[in-house]
Amino acid sequence: MTQLRLMPDIIEWMDESGTQIVWRHPKDRMTWGDYLTVRQNQVAVFMKDGKAYDVFMPGSYVIKTNNIPLLTTVLSRIAGYEKDPFHAEVIFISTADFKGKFGGRSQTKELAPLQFHGDYIFRVKDYQKFAYEIAGNRRIFSQEAFDEFFRSFFVQKISQALSNYSIVDVLQNQEKTSQLVKEEVGRELAQFGIELVTVKFLGIDTTPEYRDRLFWMRAGVDPNKIMTFSGMKDIAGAMPEGSGAGFGFAAAVFPDLLKQADEVKEKGTTEEEVLIKCNQCGGYFSPAAKFCPHCGDPTDDELKGRKKFCPNCGAEIDVGARFCPACGYRLTK
Repeated sequence: MTQLRLMPDIIEWMDESGTQIVWRHPKDRMTWGDYLTVRQNQVAVFMKDGKAYDVFMPGSYVIKTNNIPLLTTVLSRIAGYEKDPFHAEVIFISTADFKGKFGGRSQTKELAPLQFHGDYIFRVKDYQKFAYEIAGNRRIFSQEAFDEFFRSFFVQKISQALSNYSIVDVLQNQEKTSQLVKEEVGRELAQFGIELVTVKFLGIDTTPEYRDRLFWMRAGVDPNKIMTFSGMKDIAGAMPEGSGAGFGFAAAVFPDLLKQADEVKEKGTTEEEVLIKCNQCGGYFSPAAKFCPHCGDPTDDELKGRKKFCPNCGAEIDVGARFCPACGYRLTK
């Protein structure tokens, strides 16, 4: 009786969504002569015992000893390896760019609280390393598991990177901060075979309390008086809940705020002369405050009628002015 040979299997990944980065084919008992199909924007990596071996780029292949030389070298140590079946895993990896959003909290090197969010783009660059670290070591085979791992790792490393810089450096130059963080976090992701293409902070801010404190310290106010004038209580516990809260304020006004503080220090203006009186409770607050520290009333009304300084020459200007009358500098609206 003649034994019929079964038709060879076709090993392929049909990811119609284009949103997955890694997938393990369910078949782990291979037959010589099986077909492997690797589609565009994919690679396939043969693995055995958690180690990554041969990498297949897009195309169609017949599985035989001469096109999986790395795995064949391992299999050849096993008696009768050339017979069917043999055990191996096929891990498919997407070569597309992946975009995402991040957000979290951190501290600067002087322990100033930070809240941040932004966008990133990454891709897999070293397929063997990615397969070994992600699929082999961590046994991550689904998009959900990878997303959970990546988000946690990515935000943790961004928080660590930001802790190396001062609050002035972080808030004064958001673009430079993005580049420095990209380089630091990129080196961490390289261990997984991942290339970090871009990181862009869309918002970085500290708490209103710390921003107020920084203004007074920059202006040369006695540190012992800071608690009195800013109404600060618990800096660490004052972080607003929810990503995006208050974002945009620091990037827009922080350089001008520091300039005003420097001018206060240079002119020797007293704290009482700079403080603004709340029209609701009569308490005083600094120009950095968005809410009265005594009653919580928004400071919009009081700040609208005040003079402000030109960020270019330091001259005093009207709030509604579009150009500085002293130097002609165009003021942002």
